[in-house]
Amino acid sequence: MSEVMKTDVIEAGKQVLKKLEEAGYSAYFVGGYVRDTLLGRPVHDLDIATSARPEEVMVLFSRTVPTGLQHGTVTVLEGGVPLEVTTFRTESGYKDHRRPDEVRFVATIEEDLARRDFTVNAMALDLRGRVVDPFGGQKDLQNRIIRAVGASQERFAEDALRMLRCIRFASQLGFAIDRTTYEAVRELAEDIRYVAVERINAEWNKALASRYPDRAVMDVLETGLARVMPGLNVLLSGKQEWSETERERLREVNGLAARWSYLFLVCGREADVESVLRALRSEKKLIKSCRQMIDLVEMLRLPEAEERSERWLLEYGWDALSNAASLYEIIYQAAGVTARLARTYDAMQVKTLQELAVSGAELQQVLGRKGGPWIRAMLLRLSLDVNKGEVPNERHALLLQARKVIDEYT
Repeated sequence: MSEVMKTDVIEAGKQVLKKLEEAGYSAYFVGGYVRDTLLGRPVHDLDIATSARPEEVMVLFSRTVPTGLQHGTVTVLEGGVPLEVTTFRTESGYKDHRRPDEVRFVATIEEDLARRDFTVNAMALDLRGRVVDPFGGQKDLQNRIIRAVGASQERFAEDALRMLRCIRFASQLGFAIDRTTYEAVRELAEDIRYVAVERINAEWNKALASRYPDRAVMDVLETGLARVMPGLNVLLSGKQEWSETERERLREVNGLAARWSYLFLVCGREADVESVLRALRSEKKLIKSCRQMIDLVEMLRLPEAEERSERWLLEYGWDALSNAASLYEIIYQAAGVTARLARTYDAMQVKTLQELAVSGAELQQVLGRKGGPWIRAMLLRLSLDVNKGEVPNERHALLLQARKVIDEYT
């Protein structure tokens, strides 16, 4: 669940725990829900672990989906809410550094928690609010530490992505990473190559979008993970040293695309946007947003930027240009750029090409010309003319002005 969890989801989860307990099984909330509940943070995920076997869960609940029987997971639909219910289990093998070669169902929650990644994620919570915490997760929450469960090397060998998850949790929560855990990341950093690029991308984006993105950057550089991560190995290769000012400015930047753009600009890798983001299998939308934002920031550096701002507002829109201006102000400490844009925008009678009283299709029809780039150029010219007060925003007047412009250039 990407959004903050709704009350009905939590209530549905409590009903599942209650039914499991009434049937004689033990059942707990586990994972991120417990961690975030104890921290008083908004919760996003709700997972349930139980002593009941998958087939017993499917008998007990009327609506279920066998989503991962080989790993003991059944999705229970409780009050229309889908909830993952997983049998207590241990795992072993991990030849591919991700999936266990063997899953074995066990009888106790403590055995199940032993297979989890970090102590703050290795706690369970029952219906009465009792916390099962065999590895000191509550103490680590109090001390603001991310620590691997048991031997760090073993946890990271099981799933190499856990090294990046460790950094992501620290950057999200503002926690320190336990020294032994951190050294294990250094030691095994090369193993991140075993992880699917899509998983690395998802984890890194969460870290970059976190409260302390600069810590994530520092940690992947200092542990050596950046050298092995697709895309980042190019982006960060030429910038190992970061000043405190650069780090603070990264924290000031809002939005994932803007933070990516900040990295490209500060690292001097503006030309590598497409290749870096494609190497990470990023979405086309993110690639396009970053490319445009970086281009606009560079345009705002031009000497003629202020006099051309009205044209750019019409071409790119307020959101795109103001977001770029905010990033420009942070990087170059150039206060007032966004405010000037806002004054220009507020004074514009026509703020978007769609507000013109004539459309591109009408221009094409009335002027008897084939479609092409000239249509957008004409709409832009007419919008500027209206904003200068040279022509009213009325269909007939705009068509006359368009014909006049055509005659000038033919």
